[in-house]
Amino acid sequence: MDSLLRTLLLMTILLAPAVGLAAGDYIWEEKFNRELPKAEQGDSTAQYAVAEMYERGRGAVKDLNKAFEWFSKAAAQGNAKAAFKVGAAYLKGEGTRKDYDKALVWLKKSSDAGYVRSYFYLGEIYEDGLGVKTDYDEAIRWYKLALQGGYSSAAEGIKRVADAQKALEEQERNERQARVAERPRVREEPKPTPPPVVVAKKRLSTKERILLGGWKKRSTPSEYLPSADTDCKDEGRRIVCMSHKLQRDIGTAMISYETKAVIFSFKDDGSFKISYRNNVLDIQAQETENPQPQTMQTGWQETDHKLECQLDDDHHLTCLKNKTREIELIR
Repeated sequence: MDSLLRTLLLMTILLAPAVGLAAGDYIWEEKFNRELPKAEQGDSTAQYAVAEMYERGRGAVKDLNKAFEWFSKAAAQGNAKAAFKVGAAYLKGEGTRKDYDKALVWLKKSSDAGYVRSYFYLGEIYEDGLGVKTDYDEAIRWYKLALQGGYSSAAEGIKRVADAQKALEEQERNERQARVAERPRVREEPKPTPPPVVVAKKRLSTKERILLGGWKKRSTPSEYLPSADTDCKDEGRRIVCMSHKLQRDIGTAMISYETKAVIFSFKDDGSFKISYRNNVLDIQAQETENPQPQTMQTGWQETDHKLECQLDDDHHLTCLKNKTREIELIR
């Protein structure tokens, strides 16, 4: 009898994570099944949503080829975000073969529609000479547009290109001096200019990419990620953030509050989780035509918000809040 009870207990422990995972998958599968018919009927927004789910393996088996196919259909209808995804796929060879010429065409279509992420990628294309002649002036132009659009990391690109321009000018100056030194009959052979040292970019971990900071939802600093409105501490296996004093108008009242967030469960594929709660500091009732009874109280709120997040790159991430609402953030 004791042996049977131990066996049942072990099966319960082993099956519990799988049940939780299936519940999470069901939400995405339901979204996929809802969006796919609309996508097949030509809805570009649904086509983009289906492509993203294939790209990330959410609601469908991850398939970069199918993701590229649906992104292409949405892009053909003028979807700027989809045009960016098509250009990025050609640039990286993900879901299709590398083709720098086509990457440039689609990224410029996306940039013409004002999609900021395409500005940054165009800056990299001209900086590294991917399918085009290296053009530092053009690279800086695109990086500046990205920076104006809120891509703070474009400042690093501008500095990097400016340093490369300075090094190139110095090399050309050294070559001119060497040619002048060759003119006398008795001359000293100029020392060859050493090749530039190429420093490989370090691959940052998921936690390090989050700690780069500057995270915003649209133009507002995030209250639960490293941003201009939070103070965050790296505690090894987790990051703990406490926001500054914030305010929010809820219609019937203006509330002052602060947010405490714990960021954890970092994975190599860029996924991680967030848990946060709000501490209401003050409630100022407002006069309205239809006054409602005030149910909110000061102090730490009972609701513990849960987010499951995925980094697309160092500048963009998507979070599913409380398994119902998708949120996009940029830095």
